[in-house]
Amino acid sequence: MMWSFEGDYRRKPQQRLGGASRTRNIERSDLLNQLKNDREERERQRQREAAAVTIQAWTRGVMSQRDTHRQFRQQCDELLTSAKVAGITEATATRMIALLARIFNPREDGERLLTVCQLIIREQQQLAEWICGSLPRWTHLLPRLASMALRAITYPLTTTTRTSQGVGGLAPLAPALRLLEIILNPDTWTTKFSHDHHQVFLTALYSYLISNGYYQQIVHLLVTRVPEVYDSSETPPTPLAESLFHLLMKPLSFASSLSDSSLLCQVVENVCQEVLGSAVHSQVCNYVLPCLATSTHYRLPMDRVVAVLGTRTSPLLQACPAPALLYSLLTLVRSNTEFNDGLSLCNYLQAIGELVGGATSFLTVHDDDSDSDSDDDDEAMDSSKPVDPVLSKLAEECVSIVNSTEHVGWLLRHVERQVSPEVLLHFSRLTHHLLTTPSLQLHQCRLLYSVVARRHLLRSMWVVLSGLQQGAPLPTSTTTSTPAFGVRGGPPLLQVLARGSPLAPSERDTLVPLLATFCATLTAVLSTLHDSEFLGPSNDSDEQRLIVGQHSPFPFSVEELVKMSASLRDVCVGLVDLAHPDIRISAITDTSYKTMWAHCFKVCVGVLRQIHLRDTRRMFCPEGHWLSSRVSLPLGNCQTTSFVPRTGRRQRRLFMPQRLLTRDELETEGPPLSISEQRRATILQEIPFVIPFEQRTQVFSTLVASKRNMSQMRADFNEGPMINVTIRRTHIYEDAFDKLSPNNEPDLRLRMRVRLMNAVGLNEVGIDGGGIFREFLSELLKTAFDPNRGFFLLTRENTLYPNPGAHHIAEDYQNHYYFIGRMLGKALYENLLVEVPLAGFFVSKLLGRSSSSIEFHHLDSLDPELCRNLLYLKTYQPDVQDLGLDFTVLTSDLGQNTIEELIPNGSNVPVTNENRIEYIYRMADYKLNKQIAKQSQAFKKGVTDVVPLEWLQMFDWKELQMLISGASTPIDLADLMENTSYGGVYSAQHPTIQAFWQVIRCFNEVQKRQLLKFVTSCSRPPLLGFKDLQPAFCIRPSGTEDRLPTASTCMNLLKLPEYRNEETLREKLLYAITSGSGFELS
Repeated sequence: MMWSFEGDYRRKPQQRLGGASRTRNIERSDLLNQLKNDREERERQRQREAAAVTIQAWTRGVMSQRDTHRQFRQQCDELLTSAKVAGITEATATRMIALLARIFNPREDGERLLTVCQLIIREQQQLAEWICGSLPRWTHLLPRLASMALRAITYPLTTTTRTSQGVGGLAPLAPALRLLEIILNPDTWTTKFSHDHHQVFLTALYSYLISNGYYQQIVHLLVTRVPEVYDSSETPPTPLAESLFHLLMKPLSFASSLSDSSLLCQVVENVCQEVLGSAVHSQVCNYVLPCLATSTHYRLPMDRVVAVLGTRTSPLLQACPAPALLYSLLTLVRSNTEFNDGLSLCNYLQAIGELVGGATSFLTVHDDDSDSDSDDDDEAMDSSKPVDPVLSKLAEECVSIVNSTEHVGWLLRHVERQVSPEVLLHFSRLTHHLLTTPSLQLHQCRLLYSVVARRHLLRSMWVVLSGLQQGAPLPTSTTTSTPAFGVRGGPPLLQVLARGSPLAPSERDTLVPLLATFCATLTAVLSTLHDSEFLGPSNDSDEQRLIVGQHSPFPFSVEELVKMSASLRDVCVGLVDLAHPDIRISAITDTSYKTMWAHCFKVCVGVLRQIHLRDTRRMFCPEGHWLSSRVSLPLGNCQTTSFVPRTGRRQRRLFMPQRLLTRDELETEGPPLSISEQRRATILQEIPFVIPFEQRTQVFSTLVASKRNMSQMRADFNEGPMINVTIRRTHIYEDAFDKLSPNNEPDLRLRMRVRLMNAVGLNEVGIDGGGIFREFLSELLKTAFDPNRGFFLLTRENTLYPNPGAHHIAEDYQNHYYFIGRMLGKALYENLLVEVPLAGFFVSKLLGRSSSSIEFHHLDSLDPELCRNLLYLKTYQPDVQDLGLDFTVLTSDLGQNTIEELIPNGSNVPVTNENRIEYIYRMADYKLNKQIAKQSQAFKKGVTDVVPLEWLQMFDWKELQMLISGASTPIDLADLMENTSYGGVYSAQHPTIQAFWQVIRCFNEVQKRQLLKFVTSCSRPPLLGFKDLQPAFCIRPSGTEDRLPTASTCMNLLKLPEYRNEETLREKLLYAITSGSGFELS
C-alpha cells in the first residue's frame, strides 16, 4: 500500500461532468423508463417472495390439519370397533361425538356418523340418563350431533352409498333421521327433565341448529326428496314430507311457549326467509303453506311474522324473491286472521306494500308508459333483465289476490276499525304500489274503488296529509309506542313541495305515496259524482247549496274544497319545478325515484283538472282562484313563444337531469329550451289554467300567425303553392270532401282561394281576397256538423258529439271525421270563429286528457235515463246483487240488440255493493268514450293535422270551445265603436256615421250579431275584443242613397251609402243583413 504524505489520505472518486449518457449514449426518457422497470421488477420480486411464504404456510397448515384429522379418524375408528363389540358407554359416546364434531365432512365421515347414530339409538334409554346426569356436557354435544345428522340427511354421503341406493334412497338416512327425532323430542325419553332443564336444553339445541342452517336444510330436503305437489293439499304426499313438516314446526312450537321472545324472533325470521321465501317450489307452495294456514296444532304467530316481514323487508328481499314472500304472506293471512292492534296492522300493511313493490319488478309490461319518452328507450332496455316465468306468474297471481274482493274487504275492515296516521300512511303506500303496477290501470284497482265507497277515509287522508310538517317526527315508524303525529315542527310538507324544494328521503317516502293515493282516490270519486251530488242543483242559492254540500256523498264542503284546490294547485306548480330541476338540484336528485315522482305528478294534475272542470260549470271558486303568482309569461319579450314546445322536438323526461343533445338534434331542432322555458312549457301543457286565459290566447294567436305567415308568405303576390277550388253552393260538403281530401290537398296550411257556384251553375260575383273562403268554410262546417247529415248527434243540452252508428251512414266514416276535423283545424288556423257547439266530453278527447275524459256529469245530457239509474244504483241501500246486474251493456243498432261486455268475462261478474262504483265508472266510460272512440280518434287526427296538439293543450275543453266558436258574451258596442276605422269622407262626426251608431244602439242582440256576421262572416266577437280583429272593422261610403249596404268580409269592410234619413238607413241595413245573399249584392 502506498502512503501519501500530501495530507489527502482518501482516494478521490473520478467524476465525469458529462454524465453517464456520454459513455453509454442513453436518452433521458430511456433512463427513466429503465429505472421504473427496475423498481417494478423489485416490487414483483418482493410480492413473489411474500406469496411463496403465504403458500408455504397454508400448505403446512393444510398438511398438519390432514394429519390431525387422520389421527382423529383413526381414534374414532378404534372407538367404533370397540363399541360394536363391547357396546357404547357414555365416555365412548362423548369422545366419538367430540371427534366427529371437529373433523366431520359429510362425504368422508358419513358412514362413521351413521354408525354412531345406530349405536346411540340402541342405547336410547341410557342416553336419557347420561343427559340428565351431565346436562352441561350434553347440552354442548347433542346440538352438534343433531346438526351433523341433519347435514348427513340433507347432502349426499359417499359415492358408493349414492350409487347403490339411488338419489332417492332413504335406507342410509333412517338412523340419522331417527336420532334427530329422538333428540328433538325429550318428552319421549324414559328419564324426564325438570322443567327448567328441559327449557335450557331445547333452547340451546334449537339456537345452535337454527344458526347453522336448520330451516335451509329442511327445505332443501323437502324440495329434493319429496315429489312435486301439483294441487294444494294438506295431506302429506309421502311419509317423509310429514316428518319434515313436523321438524319444521317443532322449534316454532317450543319457542312460542317461552316467556323470552329472543328465540321466537330468531325462529320466525328464519321461517320467513327459508320457508316462506321458498314458495316458488311446489312442495312448499302446495303442501307446507296450506298446512300452516289451516293447522290447529301448529299455529304461526302472525303478529311476529308480519313484524319480521314489515321491519326486515330489505334484507329478506335480498335473500329471496318478493313474489314468493308475498304469496306466502297472502296465503297465511287469508285464513281469517285478525289483527287486534294497530301495530300489527301497520306491520302487515308495511310488509305487503314493500313486497308488492318488489313483486312488480317481476311483472311483464304489456303497455307503454305514457310518461316515458322515446329518447331514453336504450336506458330502459339496459335496466331490464330476464324475468323467471315462474316468478312472473306468481307475481301476477299475488297482485290478483291483493286486488281481489275478499282481500280488499278484509283489509278495509281492519283499516276502518283502526284508523290512525300510521295506518293510513302504510295503507297509502300499498295503494300507491298497486297504482304503479304495470299490469293494473286506474280503473282496475279494486282497492281504490273500495275506498271511494268509504269516503270518510278520504277525509282522514287529507287531514293527515295537511298535518305533515318538515322537521317533525313522521308517522312512519311501526315500533314507537307513542304516536309522533301532530308534534310541532317546521312548515307543512305540502308548502315545501309547493315551493319546488326537494324533500329529504324520509319526507319523500312519507308524503308522495299518501299524496298520490289521495289524489287518485279523489279523482275516482269525482269521476262518478254528478254535479247535483257535488254541490246540489244548479239553481239553488248559496245557502241551499251549502246545506246540500254538508249532506252530500262528497266528503268535503265547498269551502274546504276551495282551500284544497289552492293547495293542490301550488303543489302541481312546485312539482313542475322539481320535474325540471336546475343544475344545483340535479346534482342531488336520485333518478331511481323517477317513477314515484312522475306518477305523483300525473295524479295531482288529474285531480286538479277535475276540480277545475267542475268549477268551470258551477263556479264555486272565487274569481282568480286558479291563477298562480309564481307563473308568468314574458309576453313583452321578442321570444314570446320560445317556451312553447316545438312540434317534433324530443321532450325532456320529467324528473330527470337534462341530457346533452347530439349535433344532428341541435341542427334539426335548434338549441334546447332553458330550465325556465321547459317549466313554462310543462305548465302550458299540463295545468294551463294557472295562467290567465287572455295570455294563453295571445300566445296561441302568435304561434298560429307565425306559422301562417311562413306557409303563406308569397300567397299575397299570387306566388308559391296555393289551394284553388271551385265549390257548388248546393253541394258544398260533397265537393269539399272530394277536392280537399288528403290525397288532393295534403297541406291545408296553404292559402286557399275558393270560387263558389250558385244554384244555376254560374260563378258568383267576387274575387276571393279571403272573404269568400271564410264564408265557404263557415258554411261547410255548418253543413258538416248538421245533425240531419248524421255524422253528429245532439245531446239534451243541444251540443254535438259523434254518432256511434256512423258506420251505417258511410263505410269510410273515419275518412269523413278526419276531413271534418281538418276543416275545423283550418278554421282555428285561419282565426275564423264558427258556431259549432261541441259536447264537453268530446272536446276533452281532442285534448287527449285521459283523466278528464270521463265526466259523469256529461252522461246526464247524453243519456238522462241511464244517468238517473246509475245515481239510483250508487245510493241503493239493499243488496245490489238482488238487481241481477252484471258487467255488460245492451246496445240497439238499427233494431238489432247486442250485448257487449264492459270487462273480460263481464257476463259472469255480478254487480255487488263492493264493485258498483267500478260498474258505474265503466258504464260511463263506455257511453262517453268507447262508443265513439274511432270517430273521435279520426276527428282528432284531422284537427292536429293542421294545428299541433301541443298548442291546443294550452286550453281546457271549455276554453277550446271558445277558441272555436268565440265567447257567447253580448257584443260590446262601445268596444266596437272605439276600434272602428273610417274611410273616404266618413269620420266619427259624420252625420251618416252618427245615424248608423244610433240605429245599431236600437238593435237587439240578434240583429247586432247579424250585422257582425254580414261584415266579418262570424256572428261572435273576437275573444280578446275588437282590437284583435284583423283587419279592423271599417266603414266607408259606397254609392248613392238608393243602393243597399254591402260588405267585403275579406277586409271586414262595410260599404255604407250616405243615407240622409235615419229611418232609411235602418230599413236598408236590416234588409241587407237579413237577406242571406252571398256576393250577389257586392
